[in-house]
Amino acid sequence: MLNLIGASGYLLSDLPIIGPVLRFIEDLIPIGSAIDRAYDFATDLSFGEQLAFSILLALIVILGVVSLVRKMLKLLIVIAILFGLWLLYNQGIIG
Repeated sequence: MLNLIGASGYLLSDLPIIGPVLRFIEDLIPIGSAIDRAYDFATDLSFGEQLAFSILLALIVILGVVSLVRKMLKLLIVIAILFGLWLLYNQGIIG
């Protein structure tokens, strides 16, 4: 089962604020049981089904990463243009 507090159980639970907050989140969102159920579901599938779902998951991840990279490049271009305009403004060339 997934333990958000730490592998040994005392890494973050000793801290006065973080430990109770992590325990509250762990009790609020039972992610450990969801991961266990997903693992049990995946191991019960046949090899062909596991292969098909793995390919589908890999395709989704690759497309998501490509989309993220494209958006970050656009953001980088906008930031570079704004930085160039700021440099031109500070040097008195425009404005």
